[in-house]
Amino acid sequence: MYDLLMLPQCKGNNHWVLLVASVMSRTVTIYDSLGGNNKALFDLFCQFMCQRGQIVKDGLEKISSDLKAPPCNKQRHGNSCGVFALMTAKCLVIKKHPTMLRQAHDSVYRD
Repeated sequence: MYDLLMLPQCKGNNHWVLLVASVMSRTVTIYDSLGGNNKALFDLFCQFMCQRGQIVKDGLEKISSDLKAPPCNKQRHGNSCGVFALMTAKCLVIKKHPTMLRQAHDSVYRD
């Protein structure tokens, strides 16, 4: 039915990242405009999917144990992380590379 699960996640009550799970490849990628360590978030998602797998039998609980952290444009303003997560999601939906959008595009998404 769908190719990607996109979950904006708030870390530490002040920073947004985008967790993307590929249904076909069973991989998880976390796009973080600050480039932080997201292993705990990855582990939590895997635990959730295992619990979900006990109820919903669709095979999605079989996720690769490798966390992918691809190149991601870095935010320059302290309050841009949520906008970067949304810009990344849009790029993935329209099948463009997420690094095509930069801090200069931030204002377009805020309006």
